[in-house]
Amino acid sequence: FQLQSRRTVPARRLRQRLEQEVSELKKQLRNEEAVHDILNRALQHSNTTKSSSSLSSPSVLHNIPAFIPHKAKELLAELVLVEEEIARLETQIRSMKKAAATTTTQNAINLTHDDTVNANVNSGGSAAGDHANIKSMFFISQAINGLDTSRHHHPLMTIVSNKPPTPSPKLNSLDDTSSSSNKKKKMVQQPNKLSERIVKCLICIFIRLLRSSRVADLQLQQQDNNNNNASSRSSSSSPSLTRQHQGGGGGGSFRIDTSLVMNKQQQQQDCRSGQQDHYGIFAIPDSIVRDIGPYKNLVSFTSSAFDLRGFSTSPLLTKLRGMLEALQHVDLRFLTHHQKLAFWLNIYNTCIMHGILHNGLPSNPEKLLALKNKATLNVSGQKLNALVIENFILRQPSSVKEEFWKCEVDVEEQQVRSRYGLNSSEPNILFALCCGNRSSPALRIYKADRVMMDLEKAKLEYLQASLVVTSTRRRLMIPSLIHSNMHDFAKDLDSLVRWICDQLPTSWSLRKSMVDCLRWSGHRLNIHHLVDVIPYDYDFQYLLPM
Repeated sequence: FQLQSRRTVPARRLRQRLEQEVSELKKQLRNEEAVHDILNRALQHSNTTKSSSSLSSPSVLHNIPAFIPHKAKELLAELVLVEEEIARLETQIRSMKKAAATTTTQNAINLTHDDTVNANVNSGGSAAGDHANIKSMFFISQAINGLDTSRHHHPLMTIVSNKPPTPSPKLNSLDDTSSSSNKKKKMVQQPNKLSERIVKCLICIFIRLLRSSRVADLQLQQQDNNNNNASSRSSSSSPSLTRQHQGGGGGGSFRIDTSLVMNKQQQQQDCRSGQQDHYGIFAIPDSIVRDIGPYKNLVSFTSSAFDLRGFSTSPLLTKLRGMLEALQHVDLRFLTHHQKLAFWLNIYNTCIMHGILHNGLPSNPEKLLALKNKATLNVSGQKLNALVIENFILRQPSSVKEEFWKCEVDVEEQQVRSRYGLNSSEPNILFALCCGNRSSPALRIYKADRVMMDLEKAKLEYLQASLVVTSTRRRLMIPSLIHSNMHDFAKDLDSLVRWICDQLPTSWSLRKSMVDCLRWSGHRLNIHHLVDVIPYDYDFQYLLPM
């Protein structure tokens, strides 16, 4: 009996091992079939336009097996996007050809009419032709460069006015009026494009302010150097810093901590890491130096550059006002889930940036909440502030924060949700909502056809730039932004740490450091003793793409 039992034990183990291998092979087969199915659907160009929602990048990212590297996931999703883009461009080319044919016919009719009325004036036709050529080339160059049209509009009109006058100025003014009305109508009919252009315009405004601030700082620094050469060297403090404090207190100019005159601690940590450390993670003692990804290439806009004196007459503000006026008339009834998501993310960030330009900088929780209340936009005829957009449109009822009930805008929650709200929750919006402080994620422009992929990138890039692993004490440090919204991703701190590790690609040194830290601690430390939370920093900062 003992001999028989000894024989059955190895047989049972062998059977279990074989069953486990069969299970793993079945799992691998399912994964391979999933990838095969994704590739087949992506390459079926004829079905792309019929089922674009099922072939979109978010479904691809969620269905690809976990063993595939993140880069491969992105390539597969990009493949689907390329097919969708090809189909969309083909449709757009056909519609543009029809529009071009219609425009050519109308121009021929107008030209014939002008020639009939003014047959004895030859120079007028030449001037009109030159005017049309200049105007078309102007708008083409503006579309390529992405700059505002109003800034260069007057010089072009001056050039045209120096030519012989056209025979029918009334017709030209009517053409200009109809052109502007058609442009405004097109913006109203394309709310997603309009939201992208508004955010792009605001980024240009902040970049312009930053450049003006740097020029002023250079002039101030040169003036201080001249004063230092002329005066005695007995003073121990820096004259430039003294002048900056005096200038910041008098005329609304905040020039204490500029990007040109960096403090020594920031310089040391940037030198240690060889990259811009916007969240100050390398200033933490024993922080392991690593690559922080795309964040190192972003432009930091701080309170030192916020000087609006002399900027109120900028053509960029005129363009912004025009687009915000068009925003009042957009039709949002027929937007898909992804179009809604991209549109409202752009509008939320627009709301905050526009509110900062109007109401100033938030520097503490109370001022930030007040800013979210005051930052109001008229969208499709409805006045909405940042709190309404975040809690009634972008978030689901279960995740609405208590601070919302301090909202000052008179709106009905059910009405706003039914009219504008998303069909399902998207936890990754946390990494897209930029509130203009040092703990906020970077600003980016969201497009409907790739909004889910952009949210995934925003999440990974924020994690890469904000997490901290220390070398000697073996500690993990996570931003307060993630910790305070823990229940969007996990049920407790332990599962949150596991979720963070699962999000990071296996090839990243950050993930390896986190895994080594968790293995080293093992069962020695409770998770609450292993993990620290980086406090929320309310100092003003925008991380802008170039």
